[in-house]
Amino acid sequence: MSEHSDRETTQTRDDPASELAQLNGEASPEPESTRDDRDFDELLAFIRESRGFDFTNYKRSTLTRRIRKRMMDARAASYVDYRDLLETNADEYNLLFNTILINVTGFFRDAEVWTFLQREVMPELVASLDPAEEIRIWSAGCSTGEEVYSLAMVLAETLGLDECVERVKIYGTDIDEEACGTRARGSTRPRRSSRFPRSCARNTSSRTEASSRCGRTCASA
Repeated sequence: MSEHSDRETTQTRDDPASELAQLNGEASPEPESTRDDRDFDELLAFIRESRGFDFTNYKRSTLTRRIRKRMMDARAASYVDYRDLLETNADEYNLLFNTILINVTGFFRDAEVWTFLQREVMPELVASLDPAEEIRIWSAGCSTGEEVYSLAMVLAETLGLDECVERVKIYGTDIDEEACGTRARGSTRPRRSSRFPRSCARNTSSRTEASSRCGRTCASA
């Protein structure tokens, strides 16, 4: 008997379920890992179809780990059980999304990008518009709003604070409802406001006040 045949015989003997299925002319049972992958994909498809959020391009290992963490907290033993929970408890979606989505943001994060935006993009944008024309900007996935307020401050420096408040409307959106609440309140920690440009606070008593005045132009969508 060849070495290849010996290996096949050993593998069959080590898997009684496969051996019994072969004797009965049935297909071998589906491996548990394959079943889990299929159930996981079906859960993602269900979330996409029910709420319109597509997580299929997220790093799979990270996504799996975060969903399993939420499943453990919700005491769901399997992806199928967790899908059943989502179908019967709409509040579970927010808890799941808060577990999956990590809010990484800050005022003027990626300084080089903001410098280019302020020096090159904004002056060109303003010059292309009628002096009385409204300027509307959409910040998608804005988390707790630091990017929205950063945009407002850049425009305040470009236009002047009073004209900015009069002409500019910035819409900030995010699927994280808790983060949206923070943005709508316009609250921030002093440590986070330390990156405000000095010129934005030049004519106000504090940088926090400067952010507040710029913030009047911001809205939630």
